[in-house]
Amino acid sequence: MSQGTDTSESRGPLSLVDAYRFFAPLILMTELNMISKSAIHAFLARTDTPGPTLAAFNTVFTFYYAVTSATEVMAPLALAWLRGRRELTHLFTFMALVMSVPCSVVALTAFTPIGDWFYGEVFGLGRLATQDAKTSAAILLLSAPILLARGLAFALLMRARTTLLITGATFVRLVSLAVSLFLWPTFLDGAAIGAAALVTCMAVETAFAWSFAYKHFRELPECGDDRPSYGRLWRFSWPLAMNASAEMGVVFTINLFLGRLPNPELALAVFGVAHGLVGLTLAPLRNLAHTAQTLVNQLADVRVIIEFSAHLIVFGTLACMLLFNTPLSDVVLNDLMGLQPELAAACAPALGLANLMCVFWAFAALFRGLLANARTTGALALTGGLRIGTSALVCAAVLGLGGVSGAITGIMAWIASYAIETLVTWRRLKKLGWYVPSKP
Repeated sequence: MSQGTDTSESRGPLSLVDAYRFFAPLILMTELNMISKSAIHAFLARTDTPGPTLAAFNTVFTFYYAVTSATEVMAPLALAWLRGRRELTHLFTFMALVMSVPCSVVALTAFTPIGDWFYGEVFGLGRLATQDAKTSAAILLLSAPILLARGLAFALLMRARTTLLITGATFVRLVSLAVSLFLWPTFLDGAAIGAAALVTCMAVETAFAWSFAYKHFRELPECGDDRPSYGRLWRFSWPLAMNASAEMGVVFTINLFLGRLPNPELALAVFGVAHGLVGLTLAPLRNLAHTAQTLVNQLADVRVIIEFSAHLIVFGTLACMLLFNTPLSDVVLNDLMGLQPELAAACAPALGLANLMCVFWAFAALFRGLLANARTTGALALTGGLRIGTSALVCAAVLGLGGVSGAITGIMAWIASYAIETLVTWRRLKKLGWYVPSKP
């Protein structure tokens, strides 16, 4: 391992205390991150046309991040390969090339008549909501380079085990979001306000993170001892990119089915709110991937990280039951989110199923991190496709039966997608003997 790099390989066996110390700041980071989306939902729900505006924002948000989710690969890619200062430009250039294709696809929907057909005919949005979605897509395109830079900064902070600074960056993001939601309505309308506020707060968050990560970057040697070729980076990253795209690809697929319902704007708006609230509650579980990739360095560590994951599952299940299966649900939907009675009534039953998500979300994220740690990511490409296929099958089956709301259908399909990923990655790790040491 290169000198000047603080890595976990030099440390002793993992303990539960180590896991909690590393993970706790990431909980705050993810919660603050997800609050961003729910805050935008709460703002848009109070506009003059909440249904079409929420539908437009959720549709373009889902599509954009389904297509461009490869930006999420930047952090694990840097954790695995960033060993010297020169590698930073190497990794960023590689990811910029990867992102050029999906960004071009989004640009077509934002700036050409293809967007009118795509958002209007495929998703069933009305004329005004379609134009709102196209404007929002153009604004969201600005986030791609910002997210790549953020991923590099976060990877440097994770390797230095200074995850509290990541939480600080996300807190700054939330504050800047509040300011943005106050300022942007002067210049924009509808869903475009949410898109502009989101891009603005991401930029502020990234700048704050780099103000601390730059120190750790300067501590790296000039050149690492294992500079990978683009081909090697591609073999490592494309399965992760497929898996990351599946995160929003599943929601995108669900939205396609919901767009075929008699009242598509209502179904899309309600599922978007339910998805955001469940994500707000359970999103910390996704940090198990980074935690496993960073902290697991021997077979004994795997047992500790699985025990730690079980703790998080218990906490997550209890949180969902408290928020969504008790009278607190009315407080969340009516008071905090400001939903109209029709939207709140349609959303509540779907949220009641959220506690079923915890086990599958947690272990899917954990197994993803263990495979990335072993630099054995091929199975993750398979799970990405299986997740999207499973969500489509569940949607088709449930909607075919009739009488089930769009939001409930969406939550059931979302849960099933994590269940299939958990099964496939568990089988792959079992074949590997659960641990393959990463090579420096």
